[in-house]
Amino acid sequence: MDHSQFHSIQALFAARGLRCTHQRHAIYETLAASRSHPTADDLYQDVSQQVDGMSLATVYNTLEAFCNAGLAQKVPGSNGPNQYDATTENHLHLRCEKTGAVRNVPNDLGNTLLDHIPENLLDDIESTLGFKIHQVQIELVGEYQ
Repeated sequence: MDHSQFHSIQALFAARGLRCTHQRHAIYETLAASRSHPTADDLYQDVSQQVDGMSLATVYNTLEAFCNAGLAQKVPGSNGPNQYDATTENHLHLRCEKTGAVRNVPNDLGNTLLDHIPENLLDDIESTLGFKIHQVQIELVGEYQ
């Protein structure tokens, strides 16, 4: 990792009120670089090889801090542990029924669907149910062929 990438992650943490420890930095960098949606155990396996003294509890606590700070989101596992995603803006997920694997739909495709959700529909849902919508998450469930 280059020096500027370290400082950009450090600035991101500072903007969200998080201290940029070596462990947090390594966990975030690994999560953000992941093309899948890793579990805490997956991240622990990857990061513990890079950072001495990393514990599974540190990974879980760090992921909670990231979610609370808006740097990551929890993606509930279908039949297993939660998975995590560093992409926090509205986007679509694909979930494989066979494996439980979760992937992001490319933004150009996903945004086409998201852009067709009528804004007044979201407003109607909020007013009818008394529920303030902060984010739209759509999951497409099926299997790869």
